[in-house]
Amino acid sequence: MKKNIYIIRFLLISLIALVMACSPQTVQSQRKKKKGKTEEVKPKPEWVLAKPISSSYYIGIGFSSNKIPNYQQAAKSNALEDLLSEIKVNISSTSVLYQMDKKNSFKDEYESVVRNTIKNEIEDFEIVDSYENAQEAGYWVYYRLSKSKYAEQKRKKLENATAIALDFFQKAEEAEKQAQVVTAIDFYTKTILALKDYWTETVSTQKDGKIVMLSNESYTRIQQLLDNIKFATPSANVQLKKQTSQAPVVNFKLSYLKTPQANMPILAKYIRNKQSYSTTENGELSILLDKIAGVRNSFTLDVSLELNKIIVGNTEDKFLKFLLSSFRAPAQTITIYLAKPTLYLIAEEKNLGDTQKSKILANQLKGTLANKGYVFVSSKEKAEVILELDADTRKGVENNGIFFAYLTANVKAIDAKTEQEIFNESISDVKGAQSSFQRAGINAYQKATKEVEEAIVQKLIEVL
Repeated sequence: MKKNIYIIRFLLISLIALVMACSPQTVQSQRKKKKGKTEEVKPKPEWVLAKPISSSYYIGIGFSSNKIPNYQQAAKSNALEDLLSEIKVNISSTSVLYQMDKKNSFKDEYESVVRNTIKNEIEDFEIVDSYENAQEAGYWVYYRLSKSKYAEQKRKKLENATAIALDFFQKAEEAEKQAQVVTAIDFYTKTILALKDYWTETVSTQKDGKIVMLSNESYTRIQQLLDNIKFATPSANVQLKKQTSQAPVVNFKLSYLKTPQANMPILAKYIRNKQSYSTTENGELSILLDKIAGVRNSFTLDVSLELNKIIVGNTEDKFLKFLLSSFRAPAQTITIYLAKPTLYLIAEEKNLGDTQKSKILANQLKGTLANKGYVFVSSKEKAEVILELDADTRKGVENNGIFFAYLTANVKAIDAKTEQEIFNESISDVKGAQSSFQRAGINAYQKATKEVEEAIVQKLIEVL
């Protein structure tokens, strides 16, 4: 009887050993030998084969080849990125970003920046497990973050940001009541930026017994302030006398709801020039047009509020850059018409020292300028610019009955208002040849008409 019991026990033990030897786990653990030693390979966990889904946690699975340096850190970084991808950034139709970004030009960039912010500030995420497989040269990491803990962290952060934003908002309101536009815009901007991590959400708070969406309201009020800033000018089209010794000036007055605005930064652009200005205590502004040489008839002057000098901050801040670009800044374009100055010509032309009745060069100068639209008046008192032309010839030599003479001429322009010389140009040694010195002098005058037009008149027009 006892002998039978021993036989039965032996058979059972043998059967169990056989079953265990044939199991998948045992087979996997008895892998090929490497350098005379057996390597054990753990079976892949379920979370490696398929990413878990949880209603309580954000989950991130990260992988890295274990053949690269710092592969464990690389896998952890990938796991964190995967976890962050589960935290969605959805734009509410009542959010300030929806209000600002009508063309969805900033949405993707905003999500990227916010995700990096979350990555740097996220707390309480934990490593659940890791797995390494030498045969597949791979390393996996399993991260998770409690959704309830993350929501609580976000709530506290939003609460602090809202308290700061509310303080800025109240200061902005006080400045707006006193028509201190620059200060009001600055504080409304600070309100929006204090809540920049929540631009996609509807963020509201209690103020004076009312529910206020601070970001939305601040954005709307900034635009309203800007829309009520006006440039006052005599006309949208300004006609100026192009002063020759003094640059012309265009005057503006800047006001908000009829209240003059002091120290407002203004950018003026005309032709290829750009200049920054600031309004006076009375809100006045004088634009000096000091680089308009070569302009013939008209040009435009564009003036605009330099919003980037009112809304200041970190120039690398993408949120600030986008906020600035989303506003309509007050601006005005004025067409400047340049009226040609009236001219009076005084001419003395001599031939070999003798005054000539016929003014060859004077007639050429006057006719060319008249064709360009310049008006000559009958007296110096009526003129804005006085032209003085002096010319004379001298004898050259005589060669086989051919006589030579040489002409020198000078043209000056004088600003009648300031009596300052604004132009002075000469031509010299224009050679004439004829049967007598006197006729050679006349011939030199005739040849000089072309040089007067090419060498003098064109330069004079640029000044006038």
